[in-house]
Amino acid sequence: YSDFIRPALYNNAAGGRFVSFVKGAHSSVYGDVPPATISDVLLKQLGYDEAPYDQLAATGFSASYVERETRRSVADVTGHPVQIWPGVDIDVPVEAGERHCTPDGVKQAVKAAFAGGAQGIILSRNYTEMKPENLSAAGDALRELGKI
Repeated sequence: YSDFIRPALYNNAAGGRFVSFVKGAHSSVYGDVPPATISDVLLKQLGYDEAPYDQLAATGFSASYVERETRRSVADVTGHPVQIWPGVDIDVPVEAGERHCTPDGVKQAVKAAFAGGAQGIILSRNYTEMKPENLSAAGDALRELGKI
């Protein structure tokens, strides 16, 4: 039994993580397929409209990804008394050259989670990793939405 489910919708870190997955797939099962093609196919299968492979790590996933995945999660629990509280990426560590959080990006992700139907959010991953300006941006978004 669970009161809520927290999908980890770390849109900043998702770009680099997706690229790493594609590289792994290319070095094994899809060795004859160019990485950009693997990325395009996987993104299409997942219903993601994100940056091209060669830009994905640097751009991360969009706030639209947060909204779409929140909406999908909410739909999946319709009729059950469980809530969806997405984990919003605030300064989750990423590799050099990958997208880092910005206050504007945090605000967009927080607003996207609620636009997708979230009943709450969890600021993720670890408070001690979060830069004050990015954490403050989450509070700004919550105030703008009238949640606090």
